[in-house]
Amino acid sequence: MLVLKQIAGEYKCLSPSLAIYLVAARNLLAEFREATWEHIPREKNFAANEMAQMATGVQMPEDYLQRIIKVGKKSLPSVLTREMEIDVNAAIMAEED
Repeated sequence: MLVLKQIAGEYKCLSPSLAIYLVAARNLLAEFREATWEHIPREKNFAANEMAQMATGVQMPEDYLQRIIKVGKKSLPSVLTREMEIDVNAAIMAEED
């Protein structure tokens, strides 16, 4: 839900590591005349939720079905290629005491 609201411009993206995905998503959306998206709750998208849990290191409850999931690590984020250039500016402002 957070990412959808960031794409829609309702929320700011405060994470520099996620900003490249936001820029890539907005660039892709600009290629379409019309696009819609909808939030699918975790409990209705088991495979995506399972992978998200693995990525965050959260243990799955023991009563979940056990399945083999292939996991690999890429050297670059999936939205980037070695020749691709992307400008992302991020700044964190701290209040002075």
